[in-house]
Amino acid sequence: MNSISSQFSSVINQCPAQNVIVAHYHLFKNAGTSVDVILKQNFGSAWSKIEFPKISQQSNSHLVQNWLEQQNISAFSSHTALFPLPSLDNTLVLPIVFLRHPLIRLWSVYNFERKHRQVLNASIKLAQEKDFAGYLNYQLDQPPNRSCRNFQTYRFSWLNSQPNKTELERAFDGLNLLPIVGIVAEFDLSMELYRQAIAKYYPLFEFQSVHKNITSERNLSQDEKLDLIRTNLDHDTYQRLLDANQDDLQLYAAAKNKLSLLSSKLNNPG
Repeated sequence: MNSISSQFSSVINQCPAQNVIVAHYHLFKNAGTSVDVILKQNFGSAWSKIEFPKISQQSNSHLVQNWLEQQNISAFSSHTALFPLPSLDNTLVLPIVFLRHPLIRLWSVYNFERKHRQVLNASIKLAQEKDFAGYLNYQLDQPPNRSCRNFQTYRFSWLNSQPNKTELERAFDGLNLLPIVGIVAEFDLSMELYRQAIAKYYPLFEFQSVHKNITSERNLSQDEKLDLIRTNLDHDTYQRLLDANQDDLQLYAAAKNKLSLLSSKLNNPG
């Protein structure tokens, strides 16, 4: 089998029945850099990275849609693009998005920002000045700040705008709406499911296992990572963190179950 890098030019020259755009919703520290590598290897210059401004109390999906209408691309990645999926004439948008255990994600965020060479924002500055507990407590003391409070639930909730539902209910609806939701701890399995979905339209789409922007703790089990987090937090802060991420924990558990069911179908297609 040829390498991915030698095939990407052929991949982007496929002619699917309709225009198909792979949309990577890159939730920070959820294996997004690894996904970006795979997309770049497959699509080359037909893949783009783009960020969008935040709009208070609103999704910026219309900005994503307006941008896509002006592009000639097959895939894009964005940290800041919000759901719902953009609606484009004669275009199918295939989303890629990953979820992660919320406490492990925040530990990864903190360590990434603490080691960052450039102080690009207030969060990085905070991580470099405070220990993990101080970092979390400061963030949680800012009510509008969702970075440490059910961040993934908040992002998924934009998939359903019904005002009569709670944020978690809307996030669950979003989880059910998406055909595939990746799990960081099951990266290769998740990407194989995405590969099969994308290959229906881009038959030469492939992936080789890549793990970018990872830490030395990669080989620890989930329980070992959670134990490590506990040792770096006092009891009150750990409990506060749990309380602030109960919705994310429920969403993550549901996403794991969804992936398990998809995996069963993959292994038992009959």
